[in-house]
Amino acid sequence: MLDRNRIVEAILEYCRAESEKDKRAWLGLFSDQIVHEDPVGSVPNRGTAMLSKFWDGFQQANVKTDVVRPVIVCGNEAVAIMRCEAGPLHSRIVIDPIVDHFVFDEDGKIVGVRVFFER
Repeated sequence: MLDRNRIVEAILEYCRAESEKDKRAWLGLFSDQIVHEDPVGSVPNRGTAMLSKFWDGFQQANVKTDVVRPVIVCGNEAVAIMRCEAGPLHSRIVIDPIVDHFVFDEDGKIVGVRVFFER
């Protein structure tokens, strides 16, 4: 089982990399077997190649994501309550709360993400 701090640090890095447009760091958090569903109900991104295309698709939204509550960790899984701002500076939208469910492998890579929010 992974150390709680390692999981929390990975989730904080997920938000930092997303917010600072650091694609290399963001993709580096994931296993090659990643299944990433954002939002829940959409077609999942399977594997890092699909995830890379997903990244490219949302960059025009100028996303900034923050964890707003302590991350809940149980074994190799975690739930993070987040807040997101997106859009051009003159007309930003805020999505709050967003609930991300993460699953990690034994190496500390993210193998699953499901993102819940209301539009």
